[in-house]
Amino acid sequence: MTGEDIFRKFKKLIPKESFFSRLDSLAKKYRLFGPVNIKNQTAFREIHTSKELFMEYKSTMLSPGKLFIFRPKEELFRFHKNEGIKIEELPPVSEQQIIIGVHPCDTNAILYLDRTFMGIYKDPYYEARRKNTMIISLNCTNVSPNCFCSSVGSGPFLKAEKGYDMLLTDFGDRYLMEIKSKRAEELFNMKGKKAGKEEMEIKRDIENSVLEAFTKTIAVEGLDELFLRNMDHPVWQHTAEERCLSCSNCVLVCPTCFCYDLIDESSMDMKMTRRIRQLDACQDMRFAEVYGGNFRQRRAARLRQFVTHKLNQTVQYGVYGTVGCGRCITWCPTGIDLTEMAIEIRRSEKDM
Repeated sequence: MTGEDIFRKFKKLIPKESFFSRLDSLAKKYRLFGPVNIKNQTAFREIHTSKELFMEYKSTMLSPGKLFIFRPKEELFRFHKNEGIKIEELPPVSEQQIIIGVHPCDTNAILYLDRTFMGIYKDPYYEARRKNTMIISLNCTNVSPNCFCSSVGSGPFLKAEKGYDMLLTDFGDRYLMEIKSKRAEELFNMKGKKAGKEEMEIKRDIENSVLEAFTKTIAVEGLDELFLRNMDHPVWQHTAEERCLSCSNCVLVCPTCFCYDLIDESSMDMKMTRRIRQLDACQDMRFAEVYGGNFRQRRAARLRQFVTHKLNQTVQYGVYGTVGCGRCITWCPTGIDLTEMAIEIRRSEKDM
């Protein structure tokens, strides 16, 4: 088989009806999740038929990665108190599932979570669900006003070659289907026109037209050093005092935030206690609280922590902590925009 044959084998044009029909046939064996239109809002939900899917969506409040892979709340184990104390471990259990229509920003967010929970120290609960999850990504063609994924390299079209199973690009009545894994090849071994250079040029033209629709951009070069030089910049204090409510909306909707807390819930008779892991938020006054209080007691310090963590590239994994989805801006009650804060700091240095 030549290189060109391999190129064509995994890239096909598939009628949308055929693709959705195949999804319906898989519903008997797999749990299916995808974007669903609910009262003019789109949310990722479990679906039972492909007719429920709304693939033309712009964004969702919550990302699929933090709903179906890194769950916002889950029970880890139980303590039973009888004559002694017995610990009941709850082993990681994950059904086979398929997440459909994951935009590039959210696909990259899942890859970010992989670095956290499947790095040197592996989280067995996350790992079990991740391995049993097929991800069907969908290149984004509808730009939201607060999206800035093009500035941080996470969209609107997906560039990563690993970490997902299939990539779809909307070609009108057909999808350009790019198979990225063996299991996707086995499940979606469908007849279709093999895609060649002409189809890939059309794909590039679509991407270029989408890029022209962006209204929010930010220059990310040198932000790491910029923030280090401006840890006491007035923007942190006046934004915190005038607008920030410390409500934690920004953290809870962020697809890459991964901090969690462990809590114990006891039964009324005190004979059984459940240990639960649930999402935590660095904007909460009690976050990481120790004897004597929180290390970041000032609201301005907590706000600065969030912004610098998202727009910093070298802090943890060598990639930006944000994927530019804009959710933190959209769902902030007072409209705080982390890109505008960074731009204000950069502008003030230029004016000096």
